[in-house]
Amino acid sequence: MGGPAVESRDAARVGQRRAHVALSRLAAALAEQGASLTLFGPGFDPIRIGRRPDTARVHFRSAQALRAVQRHDLLGLAEAYLSGQIDIEGDLLEVMKLTDVIAPGPSAAERLWLALRLLFQNRRRLNRDSIRFHYDRPAGFFLPWFERWRSYSHGFYATPEDSAEAAQARKLQYAIDALALKPGSRVFDMGCGWGSFLEYAGLRGIHVHAITLSSEQQRFVSDLIREKQLPCSVEQVDFLDYQPRRRFDGAVFMGSFEHFSDYRRALRFLAEHLEPEARFYADFCTERGSHQVGAFLARHIWPGSASYVDVPKLLKEMARAGFNLHVLEDDTQSYAFTVRDWADKLERARRQLAAEYGEPSVRAFLLFLRASQYFLLTNKTQAYHLVAGREPAPLDSRGAANAATTAATDRNANRSPTFP
Repeated sequence: MGGPAVESRDAARVGQRRAHVALSRLAAALAEQGASLTLFGPGFDPIRIGRRPDTARVHFRSAQALRAVQRHDLLGLAEAYLSGQIDIEGDLLEVMKLTDVIAPGPSAAERLWLALRLLFQNRRRLNRDSIRFHYDRPAGFFLPWFERWRSYSHGFYATPEDSAEAAQARKLQYAIDALALKPGSRVFDMGCGWGSFLEYAGLRGIHVHAITLSSEQQRFVSDLIREKQLPCSVEQVDFLDYQPRRRFDGAVFMGSFEHFSDYRRALRFLAEHLEPEARFYADFCTERGSHQVGAFLARHIWPGSASYVDVPKLLKEMARAGFNLHVLEDDTQSYAFTVRDWADKLERARRQLAAEYGEPSVRAFLLFLRASQYFLLTNKTQAYHLVAGREPAPLDSRGAANAATTAATDRNANRSPTFP
């Protein structure tokens, strides 16, 4: 006669068979997407996929991780990776082909949850909590995988082999040239990060006033200003509450519109606080769907109000506020190379950062960066930069800015200028 032990063994065998069937179906779907990797699971022979199956090796360490496969639960799989129930060796980018098999988008319940948060939660608190979740890690977590200018938005790559330093310097110089900034110009920097534009422009005698919601960034940039003796300032304040004392000669929104989707309010601010002839520069990531980030990003990377930029809506609000669009250019490949270089450096610094900040944090950012790289390479997400002003663009302003940028970055891409 059977007893509880026999029933338990039978149930375990049934569960293992179901998990194996689910894993085999997943392997077949990955093969159709051209993936090359090997899947390992407890009690199973390795499942080798594609022409180069040793490119990546995915180890399922628990029944819970296998149940996420059965549910087609991409968030569950990602969280199993964060907790060590799944380990990945080799090329993580190859594993991102899983997003072609299981949709990464938020569920209907998650969309409703976010909509209710945006509707009922205090917007200032939501902005503050969201920014602090991501950016109030010590700078030491980010600096090992940034380039010299510590930019957290995309550079302008001339070739795929371009250095990250040169690409970011090219972008920063382009913004200065496109806004016709000179020593003594006053510029507003929305969400300054770790002082990328502020330092680059400040070393050229441009007065940058930056704002941030992150206390860690405010502290880091304040120290940078003192150390470099920059003609700049930084303020920890919500953009919703910020009231400048005088008008600016230009403004930069580098990766900021993803965190502030009230475009109408932002454009009204610029119309009110920019000099009549001034322009603004913005760069951002977008996608053609709902503009809401996927479930993993919404929970572990960008909780709160972060979203892909709605380009048609942004352009509509620019026109409403009286701005002419001078430049709108596609930077999708440049952003793919940017996150590639961040992820490569993060992988090289992985052991050091995991020892200091924890393995789950490092795994979360590796997933974030490699998924971003894959989505940009496959055109699921896109990136752009724009320049706009309330006056028409000067004749040949785009060509002149590009020529000046090329000349300046050829001279100064990898070094800081010295000023008397």
